[in-house]
Amino acid sequence: MSTETRTDVHEAGRIAALWTGLLLAPAAFLLNLEVAYLVADWGCKRTSMPPAALHLVHAACLLLTCVGGLIAWRQWRSDGARWPGEAGGPEGRRRFMGGLGLATSAFFALAILAQWIPSISLHTCR
Repeated sequence: MSTETRTDVHEAGRIAALWTGLLLAPAAFLLNLEVAYLVADWGCKRTSMPPAALHLVHAACLLLTCVGGLIAWRQWRSDGARWPGEAGGPEGRRRFMGGLGLATSAFFALAILAQWIPSISLHTCR
């Protein structure tokens, strides 16, 4: 007796894009937080670190956040580009996740920019 172990998920790519648009910005923020602390600590202990290394970390994480926002925006636009209101079902859920991903990406982009300000205005070891 054989059992079929394969499960086909309807619209798996679209579901993955919705979750990516929603979660990429917070993941980029946390990555920025951890790697920036690591690079700053490393820069204080070693004098050979280029001063732009910390700026590259912030810029790369900001770029990841913008990519997440772009993915969320494309998903939101593909379902009508309006807030779901009282609409239920898969369409309302997709609109909600797309809009929430867009708002989340904007918020975390601002948070990454706020973390970048001390790197611009202060020396690495202060």
